Amino acid sequence: RSCFHKKRRRHWGRQSAALAACFCLLFVAALNTNAAFAAAASQLPVLGQVAQVLTFRQYSVETERELLDVRVPRVAGTGSPELEERINREIQEKIDAGMAEAQQRADEEYQAYLATGGDPDSFIPVTIRFDYEVKSSTEEYLSFGLQRCEVRASSFTELTYYNINLKTGGEITLEDLLGPQYREKANAAVQAVISASPEDFFTPEQGGFTGITDTQRFYINEAGNPVLVFEKYEIAPGALGVQEIEVPAG
Repeated sequence: RSCFHKKRRRHWGRQSAALAACFCLLFVAALNTNAAFAAAASQLPVLGQVAQVLTFRQYSVETERELLDVRVPRVAGTGSPELEERINREIQEKIDAGMAEAQQRADEEYQAYLATGGDPDSFIPVTIRFDYEVKSSTEEYLSFGLQRCEVRASSFTELTYYNINLKTGGEITLEDLLGPQYREKANAAVQAVISASPEDFFTPEQGGFTGITDTQRFYINEAGNPVLVFEKYEIAPGALGVQEIEVPAG
């Protein structure tokens, strides 16, 4: 029951496609934000030996403007309280800001609909969902993603990934995984996929791939390899969804 979905994943040296539309399952219930409700959080299994990702708060609400479903994660047991505090604060701030923006847009759409003579009972609420997914975990690292999903006439997603070194408490970079030549290796992996199926991607002249950026999104898969993530329309037409390209770390 996650807003995360099977994405079009590309592997260096081989090609496979798995695309599904962003699916947002709606839980319609009254919003309750008291301490007892917040404490009713479900806990995921222990990751590695120490790190945990907990569902700190989960709630759903329905109004005439929006259908809201939120699952807020909290990282614990990494051995670095400072790191946990920073990440957990960042996650909460990102959710709060995204929520405010989404609810404002939903209200504007609702008011515009009424202003044009629309029937309030016929308005289709905007679906807003925040969720997370653990990608991999070992005694050495934890990799998980946070996703914001909005569905109107079309869907919108925003992805954020956290890759934590549990030994040092620091964040794992592509250079840590791929070495000093990480840019060349990552770019070569992406170019190999594009060359194998150029019709599926934008050209550089169309705003397509020209190289990874300093803020390149990625997560670590169960094989220990970084998987580069490109959101819809970033390097390929939106109909093809999120693009994922695995880069061998060995």
